[in-house]
Amino acid sequence: MTQLYFSKIMSTEGRKLVSSFSWNTATVVLQILIQLGYTAVLARLIAPESFAVMGVVLSLMGFAEIFSQIGLGPALIQRKVVTQDHLNSAFTTSLLLGLTFTLFFIAIAPVLANLYGIQLLEEIVPIVCTSFTISSLSVVPRNLMMKEMRFKAFFTSSMLSIVGGNLVVGLILAYGGFQIWAYVWALFAQNALMTIACWILQPTRVQLQWKKKATLELLNYGAGSSLFNALNYAATKVDVTLTPMFSQGSWMFPNSISLHAAGLYERGAYVASLPITIMAKLSDSVLFSGMSKLQDELEKLQRIVLAATNALSLLSFAFSCFVIVFSEELLTLYLGSQYASGHWVVKWLFVAVVFRSLTRPIDSLLRAKAAVYRGSRIKLIYFLLMVAGVIVGGRFGAESVAMSIALTTAIHYVMMVFFASSLIQLSIKKQFMALLPGMRVGAVVTLVSFLMKYVSDRMHSPIWIAVVLGGLGVACGGLALAYFRPLWLGERSINPLFVIPERVRKIPFLRKVYEAFDEE
Repeated sequence: MTQLYFSKIMSTEGRKLVSSFSWNTATVVLQILIQLGYTAVLARLIAPESFAVMGVVLSLMGFAEIFSQIGLGPALIQRKVVTQDHLNSAFTTSLLLGLTFTLFFIAIAPVLANLYGIQLLEEIVPIVCTSFTISSLSVVPRNLMMKEMRFKAFFTSSMLSIVGGNLVVGLILAYGGFQIWAYVWALFAQNALMTIACWILQPTRVQLQWKKKATLELLNYGAGSSLFNALNYAATKVDVTLTPMFSQGSWMFPNSISLHAAGLYERGAYVASLPITIMAKLSDSVLFSGMSKLQDELEKLQRIVLAATNALSLLSFAFSCFVIVFSEELLTLYLGSQYASGHWVVKWLFVAVVFRSLTRPIDSLLRAKAAVYRGSRIKLIYFLLMVAGVIVGGRFGAESVAMSIALTTAIHYVMMVFFASSLIQLSIKKQFMALLPGMRVGAVVTLVSFLMKYVSDRMHSPIWIAVVLGGLGVACGGLALAYFRPLWLGERSINPLFVIPERVRKIPFLRKVYEAFDEE
C-alpha cells in the first residue's frame, strides 16, 4: 500500500531527483569512510616523511588541475543546450591542457626537487602529473553523467576507482614495503580506473575537433569560477606546501621544522580537512543552486545565509571543541601513536575549521550572485596572509604555523562577513549574532568533554573508552540542551529545530505523503 501511495504522488522527475540525491549522498559517505580506513592503515605502514612529500606534490597538482580544466566540466553541466561542437571542443581543449600541464611538471620536476631539497620529487612528480592527462580524458563523460543526473553510474565509477586504487593497489604495495611509492601508484591507479569506468558507463561520441565559438561559450562561464576556486584552494593548501621547505635551511626558510614534523603537520591538516570536505560535498551544491534561483530576492538570501551560519556554527563549534579536547587520543586511535605528538597542531587547525566552515555559505552566495571576480580579491588577500603567516610562524615550529593558520582564517571570515553585508545588505551584527548559539553549544561540549576526560583519566581507562565516554557525554548534553533550552540553538526564524520541520512540511511531495497516510 505504501508503494502505491508513493507511485501515485511522486512524479517521474521527482523520483529521479530523490534517487539522484540518494546515490550522490551514498557516494560521498562511502568515499569518506573508505578514505578514512585507507588513511588509518596507510599511516601505520609508511613513514610520516612520506606524507610530507606527497602533501607537497598533491597541493601543487591540485592547484594546477583547476587551471588545467578551466571550468569546462561545470560549463557543460550549466549549459541548457550542449551541441556536438561543445563536446568536441571540451574534449580537445581539456586533452591539450592536460598534456601541456603533464609536460610542464615533468620539465620542472628537477627544479622542485632542488627547491625543496627533496631529490625524491624528481622521480615522483613525473608519475603523479600524468593525472592531468588521464583526468582530461574523462572530463566530457564524467560531467555528462552529472548533467544527466546519472548518480548511480557515478557511484559505480567512484567505488571502482577508490577501491581498486586505494584498497587494492595502495594497500598491497604498502604491505609489500614500497613506502611512498604505494601512495604514488595508488593515485595513478585511482585516476586511471575512474577514467575507464566513466567511458564504459557513459559512452560518448567525441572527436579531436576544436571550434573557437563553442570553446569561448564554455570558457566564458568557467574562467571566473576557476580563478576564484584557484585562489581559495591555494590559500587552504599553502601551509602543507611550504612547511616542508623549513627542513632544508635557507634565509627565508630556516631549519626549524624537520621533514618528520612536516609529515605530522600534513596528517593533522588532512584530518582537519575531512569535516570541510564532507560539508562541501553535501551542502555546497544545495546552497549554490538554491541561492542562484533566489539571487534577486535579497530578503530570502539574507534568511538563507543567517540560517546556514546558525546551523554550521552549531555543528562546527560542537565538533571542533570535542576534537580539540580529545585531539591526542583521536590521533592515536586514528593514525597511530607516532602521530600523537602532533596534537597541538590539530587543536589549532580545528579552530580554523570553525571559521572555514562558516565561510561556506558566503562562498556560495558570491558565486550565486556572480560576484566571483570581486570575491577573488578577498581570496587573493587571504592567500597572501596565509603565505605570510606560514613564513613567520614556521620560524618557531609547526605549532606556530597552525596558530597562524587559525588567526588568518578568522580574519578571512571577518572579511567575508563584510563582503556579504555589502552584497545583500545583510547586517553585520545579525551575522555575528547567528554565531552565538554555536558558541553556547561549544562551551557546553568543551565542559562535558573535559569532565569525561577527567573521569576516564582517574579511572585509568583505555584511550578508546575515554573517547567513547566523551562522545556519549556530549550527545547526552546536546539532547538535554535541545529539549530543555531549544532557543539556545538560535531564534525561531533560523533555529534548525524549528526551521527544518517547517521546511519539510512545505515540500509538496512530503505534504502529499502526509495527506495520503492521514486518509489511510
